[in-house]
Amino acid sequence: MSADAPRPSLLAETLASARGVWRMLTFRSDWKSYFNVTETGVARSFLGVVLALPAFALLVASVNHFAAENPAIASAEARITGIEALAIWARFWLVFPVLAAIMAMVLNVRGRFASWLVAHNWAVFVLIHLQAAYWALYAAGLADAQALGSLVAIYQMVRLYVHWRVAHAALGLPIGLSTLAAAVPLIADYLIMAAL
Repeated sequence: MSADAPRPSLLAETLASARGVWRMLTFRSDWKSYFNVTETGVARSFLGVVLALPAFALLVASVNHFAAENPAIASAEARITGIEALAIWARFWLVFPVLAAIMAMVLNVRGRFASWLVAHNWAVFVLIHLQAAYWALYAAGLADAQALGSLVAIYQMVRLYVHWRVAHAALGLPIGLSTLAAAVPLIADYLIMAAL
């Protein structure tokens, strides 16, 4: 999105950015035109925090429903408390910008940091909705525990691909360096989750 163009509504920007995520993931060359990487665009990409909250609430409720119905499969720790939900929500939106800024400095691509951050934030927005959708299938009785397990496994692979592709496309680095850039925040995220 051009810096001189009139600012679209938040809904229009959200829809455009979601299309941009899809176009990026499918290696379309025009993906950049769907993202606003100005200072305003960076700030607005964090509004995904608010816009994705209903999907996140559905996700938490669905996980807790699954844990309650399947005590033999899901341990007592699988249930997400309110405090844990807040920690997860903060982790989604606060850990990455700090680690990505450090990685951008280390890899000498500071000029591409805004592009990476905006694309990442909107990719997280899409991923939250994807997670909510497949967990809700179980809560609605449309998938059993085995099907849900398969969807969770597929999602983990999709998540890794999305984070790699966002780093690769936005930073314009070779595959190896893009993998490193994407891996550091994911490893930190894993360590934070293990500590919770």
